[in-house]
Amino acid sequence: MTIKSKFLYLVVLTSLIFQISKFYSFYTEYSAWQYVDWLINYQGGFVRRGLIGEFLFQIHNMINLDLDILVFTFVSFLYLMVSFFLIKTIKYLESSQLNTLIFLSPGFFLYQIMNSEVIGRKDMLFLLVIAFFVFFEKRLNNKNLFVLLILLVFFLSLSHSIFLFYSPYLFFLFFLIKSVRKVKVTFAEIIISSTSLFVIFFLIYFNQGDELIVSEICNSVKNFVNSDCEIRGQMFWLGNNAESHISVQYVNFNHFLIYLLSIILVFFFIFIKFYNSKFKINNLSINKFNPALLLLILFLLTLPVYYLGSDWGRYIYLSFSGSFFIFIFCIKEKLFLKNYEIKFNKIFFILLVIIYSFSWTFPFYHAEQIKFTLKKPILKIVESF
Repeated sequence: MTIKSKFLYLVVLTSLIFQISKFYSFYTEYSAWQYVDWLINYQGGFVRRGLIGEFLFQIHNMINLDLDILVFTFVSFLYLMVSFFLIKTIKYLESSQLNTLIFLSPGFFLYQIMNSEVIGRKDMLFLLVIAFFVFFEKRLNNKNLFVLLILLVFFLSLSHSIFLFYSPYLFFLFFLIKSVRKVKVTFAEIIISSTSLFVIFFLIYFNQGDELIVSEICNSVKNFVNSDCEIRGQMFWLGNNAESHISVQYVNFNHFLIYLLSIILVFFFIFIKFYNSKFKINNLSINKFNPALLLLILFLLTLPVYYLGSDWGRYIYLSFSGSFFIFIFCIKEKLFLKNYEIKFNKIFFILLVIIYSFSWTFPFYHAEQIKFTLKKPILKIVESF
């Protein structure tokens, strides 16, 4: 095991401990944003974002385990599984400096460390699903793979609406998997996939929630939430429709500029990798397209979420995560004709990792400026002298 691998394992392990510890604090205070989101269920009627909460609620009823403990245990398990997949990716980074910079992008798993209020959100469900397909797809035949894909797209989208707009990452990965197997995507699969997305959209659009539903959901979990459940946090926002979300959007030029710069920096190294690569597979003539273009198209398909919501930082993080696991699948299955690499001086590379990966981040909503995470420690050191 190399020193670099040991370092990356340590980073992942430290991240896991920090995430579970932070979510524990959200769990103890019944946080209205990070914890309560997992309690949204169907006890007030079918409503968007309620599927995973209904599962947890029914398990709570069946085994008579306190719902708050169940949520904490479940979320901790999710973080453990995501960390397991992150560790599995490290061996595919090999000795590549460029791959290491992609893994340590400030828009990937490190983003939650730099923005701790993002910890405990349902984003990890998407990471877990796409990572599962990357590493376990060989255990499924073509039919079961497609059936599971559709079921998981429903599961994700009905657990949190924004995952509907990130499903193209899963469908593109499915296309790559079938290309590796030298099997074409069938017309029936295209029709079923398209129909499923339309069904999910209408289910979400016509079941957005209202004050009565919010009241009944809060009442169903009243022993596991704070008394202001109906007027603050995720439950409160569940009672607002899409038009309400759009009406409170406030994005000025400064916000836009900060997030645009963040997107460029977050995707910089993975874009370089894809731009200087070429697909081996010729299914649907994909080898004629620059892989970076396909990466860009996948990102553009998520743009509606930026119009509907304010958590632009989280949306960038989800897009990069989807791109990263597609990248890992391409490396794992040797789908690129050449392994493009950039060689840095050892000292320069270490400084680059510190500056690029650990010195800055961007807020997950309404960013007024880039956040320099090492600013306070450096100032304290300077003051001590």
